[in-house]
Amino acid sequence: MAEQAVKIKRVKQAKEVHSQDKQNPKTTQIQFRVSVKDKRQLEAKAKASGKKKLSIYLLELGLNASEAMVEKVVEKIEEDSELVITLRALRQSLVHVGNNLNQLLKKSNSIGFLSHFEQRQVSQLSHEIESLCQEIKTKI
Repeated sequence: MAEQAVKIKRVKQAKEVHSQDKQNPKTTQIQFRVSVKDKRQLEAKAKASGKKKLSIYLLELGLNASEAMVEKVVEKIEEDSELVITLRALRQSLVHVGNNLNQLLKKSNSIGFLSHFEQRQVSQLSHEIESLCQEIKTKI
């Protein structure tokens, strides 16, 4: 008979439970990423507020947020989503115009010239690209 290896897990000693934790046990974890700079700023604010742990500071900040603050965040998210939709549409237009321009210039390179009509198209497409780029800059 082949012997099966049995893994023995070490049991961590339970930490001292605070009275608040007994009333409201924390069983779910939330994870998110921030930049190093943002983390330092949050830690400094937590320390300045007198909180020992960043997680306690963030939890209290989130749970005590006012309705007005929540509404501002929701509005910002909606504005950002509208901006993203607009920028995607502008990007798609830019890709389309760029493809047309690329086809005309490929033809120019292969046969050595463009007709007068095609030259005007290149000029119009170039102006359209500049216009789209300017519009993207104003949205950002």
